Amino acid sequence: MTTDDVTIVGVSGGSHALAAAYPHLMELAGRYDATGDQLRRWAGRATRTLADDDLVESAVLSPSTFAAAETAVLATSAGPDGLLTESLAWESDAVLIRVSVASLRATDELVRATFEVLDHLAGRSVGFALSASAPVWLPTAALAWLLWPTLPAALRSDLEARAPGAADRLETWLTDHPAAVQHLVNGGGGLLDGLWDGATPLTPGGPFGVATFTLDTESAAGVLAGLYDDGIPVTVPRDDLSGAASGDQPASVEALLAHLGQVNDLSGDDVGGTIEVQTLTAPDGRTSHVVYLPGTDDLTTLPWTQDGDVRDLGTNFLLVGGADNAYQQGILDAMHQAGIDADEPVLLAGHSQGGMAAAAILSQGSDFDVTHVVTAGSPTAQVDGFPAGSHVLSLENDGDVVPLLDGEDNRDSPEQVTVRLDGGPSGLAGHHGLDTYAAGGAAVDASTAPSLVDQVASLQESGFLGSGATVTSQVFQITRG
Repeated sequence: MTTDDVTIVGVSGGSHALAAAYPHLMELAGRYDATGDQLRRWAGRATRTLADDDLVESAVLSPSTFAAAETAVLATSAGPDGLLTESLAWESDAVLIRVSVASLRATDELVRATFEVLDHLAGRSVGFALSASAPVWLPTAALAWLLWPTLPAALRSDLEARAPGAADRLETWLTDHPAAVQHLVNGGGGLLDGLWDGATPLTPGGPFGVATFTLDTESAAGVLAGLYDDGIPVTVPRDDLSGAASGDQPASVEALLAHLGQVNDLSGDDVGGTIEVQTLTAPDGRTSHVVYLPGTDDLTTLPWTQDGDVRDLGTNFLLVGGADNAYQQGILDAMHQAGIDADEPVLLAGHSQGGMAAAAILSQGSDFDVTHVVTAGSPTAQVDGFPAGSHVLSLENDGDVVPLLDGEDNRDSPEQVTVRLDGGPSGLAGHHGLDTYAAGGAAVDASTAPSLVDQVASLQESGFLGSGATVTSQVFQITRG
C-alpha cells in the first residue's frame, strides 16, 4: 500500500482547534477588562483636574482660557470620545467575548445532549420492538432451524449461495454509513432498556417491575462487561520474541505504526497478549520509552468461553465502560518490569483495543510519565479527557467501524488531535488494518495542518521519533490468570 492510497480528509482538535482558542479568548477578555479599568482611572484623574486650585484661580485672570481648558478636560474625561466612554466600550467587548465563548460551549453541550436523548429513544424503541415481538419471531426462527435439514438440496444450496452476498451488502452499508453506525452504537443504553421493558410489554418496568435506565454507551458497555470475569493479569517477559524493527528508533509516525503492526503479528493462535517496550537513549543521555499495544486477539469471546486471552471482547466492554481491566493493568506491570522510571517520558502507541487502553492509562493517571499517546482505529471518546499539556494523536479511517464504538465524536480539545483518513482495502478488516493506518501515518508525517505539525514536532522533540538513539527492547506477554 502506498501513501497515495490513504489521504487525510479531516483534522479536529489540537493546538489550533476552536477549543484551544477558548482560554486565549478568555485571557483577551481579561485584558479588555483591565484596559477599561485603566481608562476609568485616567478619567478620574481628569475629573480631579477640573477642581485643581490653580486652575480655578486662573479663571479670574483669564475667563476665556479657563473655560476652554475646562471644556477640553471635560471632553477628555467624559465626552463622546472620552476616557470614560471608551472604558465602557472596552468592558462591553470583554462581556461580549465571554458571552460568545459561553454560548459556543453551551451550544456544543446542547447538541451533544440532544443526540444522546434521541439516540437513547431510538435504541429503546428498537429494543422494545425486538423483545415484545419475541413470542412471534423466536418460534419462527426455531421452526426454520428445525425445517432446514428437510428442505430440498437445491433450495438449500441456493440459499447458502445467497448468504455471502447479503453479508457483503451489510458490510458495505456499515462502511458507507459511519454516522448511522455511530448513532446506533450511541443508542446502546436505550437498546438494553428496551429489551428489558419489552419482556413485559403490557406491564411497565420490565420483569419484576424494576425499570432500568442505561444512560449511554458507556453504561451499556458496563452492564455487558459485568457478564465477564476479568481475572488478574499475568505478565511475563518473552525474550524469544521480537519484531523486525525492535532495535530501531521509529523515524516517523508511519514507522511507529508499521512497527506496531510487527508487534501485533507476534500474537497468534498459540501466543496472545504480546506487547513491546522500547527504551530509547539519546546521544545526550536522555531516556524515553515507546510501548506498543496491539488490539483485540479474540472478538468472539462469550462469558462462558473465556480463557487466558486478555485481549478479548470482555476487555473491550470494560474499556468502553471506563472500568479497570486486566489488559490495562498488565501493561503497567510490563512497564514496571521493563524498568521505566517515574520521570522518564513514555509514548503509548496502540491499535484498536490497545489504543483504548493507552487512552485510559493517560486519562486515569499512573505511576509513569505518559506524555504522548498515538491511537489507530481506536474508540477514545469514552475517556474523561486528558491531562493538560499531554499529547494524543488519534487516527480514524472512514469505513472503519471500530473507532465508532464509543458512540460519539472525540472531544475538540487542545490535547487530542483526531485525524480522519480515507483509503485502504475494502471491507471492515481492510479499513481497520494496521497497514492502512501506517499509510495514514505517512500522510500525517507529510501534512502541513498546523495541529498535526505541532503533534509530530512534539513527538520528535520528546525523543520518540527520529534517529541516532540507542534502542533496547523487551517483549512481554499478558494473559488472564
